[in-house]
Amino acid sequence: MTDKNPRDQNPTMKSLAIKEYCTPDQYAILTLPVPKIEQADQLLIKVHAASINPIDVKVAVGVAKRVRSEQFPFKIGYDVSGTVIAVGTEVAISSPDLTPGTEVYTRLPEECRGAVSEYVVSTISATAKKPQTISHAEAASIPLASLTTFQTFETAAEHFRDSNGLAGKTVLIPGGLSGTGTVAVQLAKRVFKAGRVVTTLSTSKIGRVNGLLGEDVLDQVIDYTKQDPLKTITPGSVDFLYDTMGQGVSYLPLMKKGGIIVSISGPPFGPELKKIMPMMPTGIRWMLNAAGGVLRFKAYMYSVTYTCQLMKPSAKDLNKLAGWIDEGKIKPVVGLKAAFGDLEKVREGCQQVYSAKGGIGKFVIEMD
Repeated sequence: MTDKNPRDQNPTMKSLAIKEYCTPDQYAILTLPVPKIEQADQLLIKVHAASINPIDVKVAVGVAKRVRSEQFPFKIGYDVSGTVIAVGTEVAISSPDLTPGTEVYTRLPEECRGAVSEYVVSTISATAKKPQTISHAEAASIPLASLTTFQTFETAAEHFRDSNGLAGKTVLIPGGLSGTGTVAVQLAKRVFKAGRVVTTLSTSKIGRVNGLLGEDVLDQVIDYTKQDPLKTITPGSVDFLYDTMGQGVSYLPLMKKGGIIVSISGPPFGPELKKIMPMMPTGIRWMLNAAGGVLRFKAYMYSVTYTCQLMKPSAKDLNKLAGWIDEGKIKPVVGLKAAFGDLEKVREGCQQVYSAKGGIGKFVIEMD
């Protein structure tokens, strides 16, 4: 950090940021003001580690510029693990366990974005105590991917509320060693008690499954480079498809009648997106509604429900995840790591996330 005390009058810090929409090879480490606590429910956190998600690099390249405008310099990242160093007046009352010196992890709210920085501000509604049994690097890999997955699985479990949720069901999770997939297969089997968990992987990754996740998680692993999942999985056998790749409708022949597909990568439907982007142009919202309607209709023809999931930052859910991690039910998987000061390695890791090729688990940047 440029100034020794982040609570000095005009302290500055180093942050991974961009001055215009660009690809990871143009990311820079800039000197920017340390964020200030401006609301009573906020905390100032010294960052020890941050992770990069696909949404981070996609927004940085400008994929959402038609529905929202960004201010530059644009700080990158949402997932943080660190130590609280200052709190707003409400924190001591409503979250007395989040005192200065407490190790925490958080998925930063949109207005607080900038995880790959020496300091961040978050809110008590989005921050929880860090799991005790893992490192800051591992904790930083958890928030966005795990919150998205847990909330998606809750949606699916609610769909099956009259038949014991996901317990005993067959769950298909393509890309089981991706940043999201590694959490999803563990949650499916160890928390939601799915009867059968199926995934697809490339040849080079299959041999790493048991070492990274354990032998009790996956019931079937399909090498998609050698086998067509549509021909390998029994038609009409899948209750729930967790669509992490935007290809959910292509798996419809595999779905049981009454099953559900929940997508986290397909086009969001207008009403859901408007909740987080209220200023979205009506024309774009109409197009997203139309696209969502087509997907829903295709699923309807198979007697399957199709929906999408938008993650909501949640301290309550982070606390649940921390408990499962400390119980050994979820094991974080960190693939590539980089030191914050090694800009080329940081760019390399961000490029891997951007290309969505070859990575295992999450890419984490260590600040210390």
